[in-house]
Amino acid sequence: MRISRLFCAILFFSFVFFTKTTFALTLALSKDAQITLLTASPGDELYSVFGHSAVRVKDPSQNIDLVFNYGTFDFDTPNFYVKFTRGKLLYKLSVVPMEYFMAEYRFDGRAIFEQVLNLNQIEKQRLFNFMMVNSLPENAYYLYDFFYDNCATRIRDLAVDILDVQWFEYPGIVPEYLAEIRSLLEYEFTYQPSFEPFRSLRDMLQPFLVTMPWSAFGIDLALGLPADKIATVQDFMYLPDEMLIAFALAQHSDGRPLVTEHRVLLQQTITLSPAGFFTPDRVFWAVFILALLSFINRNISRIFDKTFFSILGITGVVILFLWFFTDHPTTKINLNILWAIPTHLYYIWVSDYLRKRNTGVLYFRIISVLSLGMLIFWPFIPQGFNSAFFPIILTALVKSLPYALNIPYLSEHLTPEM
Repeated sequence: MRISRLFCAILFFSFVFFTKTTFALTLALSKDAQITLLTASPGDELYSVFGHSAVRVKDPSQNIDLVFNYGTFDFDTPNFYVKFTRGKLLYKLSVVPMEYFMAEYRFDGRAIFEQVLNLNQIEKQRLFNFMMVNSLPENAYYLYDFFYDNCATRIRDLAVDILDVQWFEYPGIVPEYLAEIRSLLEYEFTYQPSFEPFRSLRDMLQPFLVTMPWSAFGIDLALGLPADKIATVQDFMYLPDEMLIAFALAQHSDGRPLVTEHRVLLQQTITLSPAGFFTPDRVFWAVFILALLSFINRNISRIFDKTFFSILGITGVVILFLWFFTDHPTTKINLNILWAIPTHLYYIWVSDYLRKRNTGVLYFRIISVLSLGMLIFWPFIPQGFNSAFFPIILTALVKSLPYALNIPYLSEHLTPEM
């Protein structure tokens, strides 16, 4: 009986799979069908600040108006934040009616921009068939990566693999067409694209984070040297607004423009919150001033030192975790480890008791030289550093010098026993 039930269940689900797949592959779009790229403007939360992309299939003759959205995930996923941090969170392609998609962005006050793709009937059908099959439960999930595999890059890859698109290199943009695209974007979007060709993946994030300086600080802290590679035109398209521009300039291999029409479906009504007064730069320059004032009293200076270097040490542990224990390719080779050093947790606390050897003095001499070198060669460091890192490194230099120079008033505990 149990085997019979199992057999029936397998037969049932196989039938459902076969039926849905067959329907997807046999539903013929009419000549009136349109496939469009939807681009949503940035929102006021970190998860929405970079905008969003989706594909719309509209066929009035078939009563079809669907949005294929590669940017959905489930907050109820077990260990959601752990998986997200480690780069193991699955995103999925969901299919929803256009009216539901519009309602969400209307509620959020975000603009939606639509570009009609210039496709012949065969191209429309191939694209629609692919997305329908891709939306099946066994195909819908993918391992999300912010820079290389997200809601925008999945659509870019569709254009490359199915439509044989040729991207227009930005240095060769026709000035008149550039002005037209710029005017469209400036009217509808908060973010103003620079159109500069030589930008890194990290550089391209910055305009979106102007109103979120603490988010920018955290992102710059987490991202390593791979985020500073100069992006190609295809790399640009990890950001929805950049993909909108790329699609507007692209052509099919036979010379047809990829986009024939630009539409505004929703006007932006949200006003993004401005950055607060306590930005990272202001806070950490204030910390530097406190570091100088702490020298007035020996006990206060000790408390400050232990707190400050402990925080740097904990930050260094987080950097190492992102480097070695996650699947994010852009958190590797993180040069922030040169100032957020995990060993601070050991030396600032335990070196009080290491009186047989002068290891504490040697350690802080190394830290002083390293901090000074980073400040001097700041413009030449290949990794992009947040401006707020400068006062942090300066504070590390100022507070490590008394230990490095073995000044009795401040670093008596590091003096070796006689």
